[in-house]
Amino acid sequence: MQRAAAVTPRTGLAWPHARLRTWGLSLGLGLGLGLMVMAGMAQADANPTDLTEPPPGEPLVINGCPIWPYTRCPGADLRHANLVGKNLTGADLRGAKLTRADLRGANLAVANLEGADLTGARLNKATAANTNFRKARFVGTDLEAARMMRSDFSGAEFIGCNLEITRLDHAWFVGTRFVGNDLQESKFNQVNLQDAYFEANVIRYAIFPSSNMEGCTGCPGGWE
Repeated sequence: MQRAAAVTPRTGLAWPHARLRTWGLSLGLGLGLGLMVMAGMAQADANPTDLTEPPPGEPLVINGCPIWPYTRCPGADLRHANLVGKNLTGADLRGAKLTRADLRGANLAVANLEGADLTGARLNKATAANTNFRKARFVGTDLEAARMMRSDFSGAEFIGCNLEITRLDHAWFVGTRFVGNDLQESKFNQVNLQDAYFEANVIRYAIFPSSNMEGCTGCPGGWE
């Protein structure tokens, strides 16, 4: 009787301990799995899938607009499009919606973007020589180090944009509005600023040699 009594307490204590160990193991596995899932979701958020890229060997088409030189896409919806380094030479993008599009390093030479909306777009180091930007809208657009020589910006508006060290030689800005932009070190060599409007821009080290400023309001003096 005494021996049986001695075994029973040990046996009775062993069962709940085993159950607790099982619960602990399950809880640990569950927490570990949850952390792995959360880590995977965080990685996916940090590196979202680029849905605009086509399968290898196929051309890029966004909302029905083929992305290649001399494409014809007037009024195209290219908002938030990834167009980094794309060749859009001679493209017809009149009235296109390019809000927050990424055009860094893209080639827009001799393209037609008349009336296009480039609000929040990124055109750092883009090439847009001899391009039609008449009546285009640039609001919060990043144009740092872009090359936009001999382009026509007549009737366009630049509001809160970054045009640091942008090349704008021989461009036309007839009736163009510049409000609250960073124009530091930009090059306005021999440009046409007739009837343009300047207000609250940062123009430190920007140059305007031999430019036409007839009828311009707020244009920097001493460059005529």
